Amino acid sequence: MGAGQIDIDLIRSEPPNEEAGEGAFACLLTPAQRRFIRCNFPVPEMGPAQALEIAGAVIEPRRLSLSELRALRAVRLTVVTECAGNGRSHIVPPADGEPWRDGAVSTAQWTGVPLSSVLQLRDTAVEVVFTGADGGEYQRSLPREVAMDHGTLLAWEMNGAPIPPVFGGPLRLIVPGWYGMASVKWLARVEAVERPFEGKFQSGRYVYAPGVPVTRIRVKAMFTGVATSRIAGLAWGGAGIAAVDVCVDGVWLRARQVGPVLPQAWRRWELAWKPRPGRHLLACRATDVRGVSQPPQPLWNRLGYGANGVQEVEVVL
Repeated sequence: MGAGQIDIDLIRSEPPNEEAGEGAFACLLTPAQRRFIRCNFPVPEMGPAQALEIAGAVIEPRRLSLSELRALRAVRLTVVTECAGNGRSHIVPPADGEPWRDGAVSTAQWTGVPLSSVLQLRDTAVEVVFTGADGGEYQRSLPREVAMDHGTLLAWEMNGAPIPPVFGGPLRLIVPGWYGMASVKWLARVEAVERPFEGKFQSGRYVYAPGVPVTRIRVKAMFTGVATSRIAGLAWGGAGIAAVDVCVDGVWLRARQVGPVLPQAWRRWELAWKPRPGRHLLACRATDVRGVSQPPQPLWNRLGYGANGVQEVEVVL
């Protein structure tokens, strides 16, 4: 295992699904060419006239062009996005779904406007449903309070450039702290509804069990490099990271968190060590600000979501 290295893993080419590329974890912001790709359907072709429809239980139904959205006051948020199935290949017994290892996670700086700046809900609205332009089959809803949170964005830029189509451009939803399935790509329609939404990708998929939805990102840590003087990695989750501990040959040690502290991004950590030559077993475990730590093994569910078991690696120096 080398510093900042993973194998490029093309899970599927159509629709495109690919783990993050080599060097993806070396920077705070993941370059577009190294970002992981997750698509349920083929990338749609969208023209410049594409507009966002706002409908349902809202005060003002309307259509907004991208230029109209850009004319509003923009904000920028740095957000970690993780596929809900990331780490699925570590679940025993095997779970259904794409065989992601550990590379279906990336961080980007998104530019857009809060959804709440263009959406006024009626008192009767309980959820907001988001529909992508990829045939209209992919639909997800958010509870009213999450949709109206100031951090929930209608984004048109990723890392200072227009969002590439494969990552949901020209317009996608960004929901900080939630697994990536909530950040609907190629956003075409926003509809406020007066009763809970039960679409295929809401109640049949992205659930841990019937009636138990996948929502916020579970706390997680991973190694990004092991050298003769330093162990390094990243940690993230739907709540802030309080601590990262590293187990070296059976002894748990507290790692040092380094780099910028951004509420919705991943956090870099490191541990100095002076290993003897030979074989070493390492593990890393993150704890969030609520006191929740990773379990020793990923918790099994039929579709393999939320796998956040403690990562273990064996190195020979």
